[in-house]
This record gives sequence, structure tokens and C-alpha cells, in this order.
Amino acid sequence: MKKFITFIKTESQEFRGILVLISVLSGIVNGFAVSLAIQAAKSLEPGKLQIREFLLFSICLIAFWVSKEYVLNRTTGIVEGIIRDIRMRIMRSIRTTNLMVFEKMNRGRIYSVLSTDTLTLSISSGAIINATSSACMLLFVVVNIGFLSVYALAITLVFITSAVLIYIGKSQTVNTELAAAGRLENDFFENLNGLLYGYKELKLSRPKSTDFFNADLWNVITSTATLRTKTGRTMNQSVLIGQSFLLFTVAGVLFLLPNINPADVSVVVPVVAIVLFAAGPIGDVVVAIPSLSRACSSIDNIYNLEKDLKQSQNDVEIFAEQQALHEEPFESLSCKGLSFSYPTAPGNGADSFRLPPFDFTVKAGEIVFVVGGNGSGKSTFLKLLTALYQPVSGQIEWNGRVVTADRLASYRNLFTPIFTDFHIFKRILGVPNLDEVKVRELIARMELVGKTDVENKRLTHTDLSTGQKKRLALILAKLDDRPIYIFDEWAADQDPIFRRFFYTTLLPEIKAEGHAVIAVTHDDSYFTYADRVLKMEYGSFLPGDRHAKAFA
Repeated sequence: MKKFITFIKTESQEFRGILVLISVLSGIVNGFAVSLAIQAAKSLEPGKLQIREFLLFSICLIAFWVSKEYVLNRTTGIVEGIIRDIRMRIMRSIRTTNLMVFEKMNRGRIYSVLSTDTLTLSISSGAIINATSSACMLLFVVVNIGFLSVYALAITLVFITSAVLIYIGKSQTVNTELAAAGRLENDFFENLNGLLYGYKELKLSRPKSTDFFNADLWNVITSTATLRTKTGRTMNQSVLIGQSFLLFTVAGVLFLLPNINPADVSVVVPVVAIVLFAAGPIGDVVVAIPSLSRACSSIDNIYNLEKDLKQSQNDVEIFAEQQALHEEPFESLSCKGLSFSYPTAPGNGADSFRLPPFDFTVKAGEIVFVVGGNGSGKSTFLKLLTALYQPVSGQIEWNGRVVTADRLASYRNLFTPIFTDFHIFKRILGVPNLDEVKVRELIARMELVGKTDVENKRLTHTDLSTGQKKRLALILAKLDDRPIYIFDEWAADQDPIFRRFFYTTLLPEIKAEGHAVIAVTHDDSYFTYADRVLKMEYGSFLPGDRHAKAFA
């Protein structure tokens, strides 16, 4: 309980002691109403209305309703606000993470925290807060029993203490098992990505499909179900103990109290009545215990993810994200002595792939083709050029000025890229005054009429073939109208007619508009449409003589 309360207090400035106080008062009022009802039952007379007791009971009922409703509604608002802030905080952390770190992240873990764990907190919070009020009522009931009989109080406390100790032991077991189940849940989400994004590959290979379903899906799902079943049984034992505790307490008062102290026989009936009245609050507390365990496990998962994200945070990225965008006409871009190296994995003695120091220049209105075999470093070069990767050495100059952290965001804003792993958002982003007529003209020009359309700044369909998706991505790039276009094997999935249209018509148009184009390509029959063609081998641009021989 302490962890949950600390979490709420830390995450929300709206959580105040007055909320706890009202929750406590709600439980006390409820307990007082029970005591009042029992006292009124003792003095019942046929045909006589107990006006005083009736009014007091009505006041208690109204006070309980108002206070409990306020606490539950207020707590629900606070918890949902916390979940909103946590989700945004985690996504902001991801936003300011270096691309290389992001590429290595366990996506399944992020999905699990942002969906499963936050949902668990949302569901559990009401039960936990409700149990707080019920616990206060139980305390009031116990005190009331003490006034009736010390021996009855002793019997009740013995059973309460026993139940609490068992609960504590069970809760520790549950927390451990829930943490393990959470890790398996992360693996499940990660493997689910494999099913969704590798569907075609699995469909075309029965051995791969069988191996994946048996080892990566069935084993994880079965292990998760087995562990959650085991955890559920532990929780069920806690619930049964709570429910049986009530019966054991009643049995103790009925059968033990008259033998321990015969003088207390007269209080047996009211004590049993009080205990039976406490059945509802006891149920609330019992239900809240597994909810509290799940909530605490989710809190740990959230904070552990945030801790790992914080360790991977990049000061340059954080600083760049805070800077305003500066618009200035693009004239040229130069890389001087720029180099890059992937980190070597721990325990791997092999050298990591690297780009040795190189120089590169592109000017407005210029088309540069970059060619090379697979693994030559072309995609890495593009990520380095667009400042998605941080160089090991060297510098980038934009219009003759070094790109420093305060200009990094503005520099990135020069590019409109279509990488090989590009993504199309359903809503057209970053175009405040979108001309939908122009969008439809581009859709027609890219021969996508009937395939997709635009309605209220949203694309109606994005589930297209790879070639059609690339054409749609080019439409969005045209709408961005940035100074530099990046194409990574854009034409590779186009038919011969549209491939020719891209090189002979679209690229010259983009150049005529004053934009620079950097395109990775293998289409040597269209090299004449480039101002320069650069070839990469093993992470390096070929020098002049070797370059000429390579193309000879």
C-alpha cells in the first residue's frame, strides 16, 4: 500500500491529505451506521418509529454516499491523469533518444508498459481506494466489538492478525510471479511483431512457420498462462482466506466466547451481527489485495522502463528538441572528415562496421546518385548525413556554418526522406494549410486514383503494395516541400514505366524547383540524369581513379 500511495503522491500534485481524510471519514461513518443499526435493533418496539435513530441513520447514509463518491471520482481523475502523464513522458523520452539506441530497444516491453501496465493501474486504483475506506470501517467495527467484550475482541484480532500475516506472505509470492509474468508479456509482444510483420515469410515456409509458432509463440504464451495460472491460484487462496476468515470469526464468537467467558453470552448476537455487517468491507479489502499486488508490479515495470530510457537519453537530442526551428534558404551542405562506427557488441571480438573519414558536398538544384553493393554503407551514410546518427569525428556545414546542437533540429528539417523502412502516417502531418485539391492531383499523377484518397487531412487507405506505398510517400514528400530529398532505393519496387517516369520526369522537376536530391540507386541506365554518381565500397567512397575504373 505504501508503494501505491507514494506513487500517487509523487506523480500527482492534486493528491492531498484531505482526500485520505475524507476516505477515512467515509469508513468511520459507515461503521457508525452499522453500530447505530445494531443499537436500534435492540430497542425495537412494535408500531413505534424510532425517529432519532432513523434521522441519525439517514444522515450517516447521506454522508457516506457523498464522501465515498467524491473520493472515488477524485481518485479516478487523478489516476487517469497520472497514466496520461506517464504515457506522454515515456513517449517524450523515446522522442529524445538517439536513433541507434532506439533501434536496439525492446519494442514489446514498451508496448506492454504503455498498454498492459497502465491499464492495470487504471483498473486497480478504484479497488484499492475503495478498500482504504472499507479498512477504516473495519477498524471502527473492531473498536466497537472491544466495547462490547474484551474476549470477543481478542478472538476477532486473532483471526484478523492470522489473515493479515497470510496475506503478506501470499502478496510477496504474487509480486514475484507477476514480475516474471510481465517479462514474458514483453517477449509475447515482441514475438507478436514477428507474426504481424513477417507474415509473408512465415506463410511461404512451413518449417519456419512451425518453428516460430512452436518456439516463439506457443512456448511464450504457454509459459505466461502457466505462470499467471499459478499466480491466480495464489490470489484465489488469498480470497478464500479472506472469505473463510469471516466464517471462522463468527464460529469463534459463537462457540468459543460462551466457554471462555459465560458472562459474555448476551453480547454474542450483537457481535455476530457486527461481524456479518463487516462482510462487505472485508470483501473489498480481500479484492484489493491482488489488485494492489498487480498495481505495485506495474509501478515497478513503469519505473524500470523509465530508468532504462533515462540512461539511454542523449543530451544533444534533448537540447536540440528544445530549440526553435530557424528557417534560412538552403544553398549547400558539406561533410568534412565525417566518420562513424557502430559500437562493438560486448563479448564480440570482431570489429564493428565503420565509415572512415569522408568529405561530401551537395548544393541546391543538384542531383547526386549513391551506388554500391549491399552492406557497403549507403543507408548508414544517409542516417549520418541527416544527423540521425552522431558522427565519431568530423563536422557538417550548412551554408558554410557548422551544424551545432542549437541548429541540429533546423538542419534535420532540411530533409524529406523516403528510407527503405519508411512509414506512412494516416493523417497528413506538418502541413497546416493542406490543399486537398493539390493532394488529389498528385494522387492522380502517381496513378493511385481508386487506391487511396484524402478526407479531412487523412489518407483513406495506406495498406497498398510496396511500390504504391513509395509513390504515396513521394506525394507526402512533395507536400513537405523541403530543400533536400532523400531517396533510398525508391525506384526498386516500381514497374519499368513508372521507374522511367521517376528518373526522366520527377527528378528533373524537383531539381528545376531548386531542391537537392540524394538518391541511392542501382539503375545504371539512368545515371546520366544525375549531376554526380558516387560509389561506396566497405563504408568508403571510391576516390577519383578507382571510381572511374569501377564505372568503366
